[in-house]
Amino acid sequence: MAASKRTRRIDPRIMSSHGDAVPEASCDSGSSDVPELPPPPNPASDPSLLTGDHEDDNPRSPPPLHDDIFKISPRSALKLLSSGVEALTRITGDIPPTPPPTSPTLPHMRGIQFEKDSIIRSNSEKNLLRMRQQAEAAALAAREETSAPQPIDGVHLRPSSTPSPHGQQQHEPYIIIGENSQPLNLQHGAITRKFYSKKPPPISIEDYLARLHRFCPMSTAVYLATSLYIHRLAVDERAIPVTRRNCHRLVLAGLRVAMKALEDLSYAHGKMAKVGGVSEVELARLEISFCFLANFELVVREDALQKHADVLREGTSFHVLRQGVPTLTLNRRPKERVLTAEGKENEVK
Repeated sequence: MAASKRTRRIDPRIMSSHGDAVPEASCDSGSSDVPELPPPPNPASDPSLLTGDHEDDNPRSPPPLHDDIFKISPRSALKLLSSGVEALTRITGDIPPTPPPTSPTLPHMRGIQFEKDSIIRSNSEKNLLRMRQQAEAAALAAREETSAPQPIDGVHLRPSSTPSPHGQQQHEPYIIIGENSQPLNLQHGAITRKFYSKKPPPISIEDYLARLHRFCPMSTAVYLATSLYIHRLAVDERAIPVTRRNCHRLVLAGLRVAMKALEDLSYAHGKMAKVGGVSEVELARLEISFCFLANFELVVREDALQKHADVLREGTSFHVLRQGVPTLTLNRRPKERVLTAEGKENEVK
């Protein structure tokens, strides 16, 4: 009985939509009505698409941003900060810590140094003491001339032995604060040395900022203000070059200072130090050193942040560094240099 039964093998291609077998004749008759399939897609032939090779050739650019800084998300501002710092480190290269300065003063500290020199030169302790002694001697000579004994009816009176009140006064010495302090170039070298590491950290600045944003998220204004601080120090004032050895600590100190300057609340000191990978004492030193480098000009306005955001998107200001920041220069600013050159030309004429 089992031998008499025969199983029929059905071709899976000859199946209806309900799973029933379809006769071969009906399948062959309708095969001519099936449309041809389109060719497989080829992304390489599409000009509107970019392959991975083209992405590697072009530098990483920040995401598109809105024109209004109040509508920029914190993550987009974080990427702007990351791209700006990476551009500075890529242009500057590797500069050793505390490079030798070419002038004894900094551009933003020239007024302080001039005032200090003028105080020491004109109001030093020796000069003031000599002037006081000369004034007292002149007053004593005038007093002796006026108080000379005059004969009265042929009798010479004895002069009174009452001491003058001016001789009993003890004048306090003049003390000039910071007279014996180190020059500003040595102080500047000691400040910038605190941001350098012996070796570049193994983590990139993008991953470092992502870690900070993950555990200590901050606002858009804080990220843009930090980028503005670093941009001023590296591009405008050229007080410190941004390299792979100091960019992480500069960013950490800048974020900490910007948060305290702009926000009502800030994270605990210990938490920020732990997330940043430094000790609490070192974070405090970095904060103070960053404030001195920025000359305590920490308040930023809306127009300054808007202008800096436009600069970061365009990337025009970083081309200035390609010619002038292989080493740290402490010369005069370009405006003052132009004025000096014009003055020399006028003198020659």
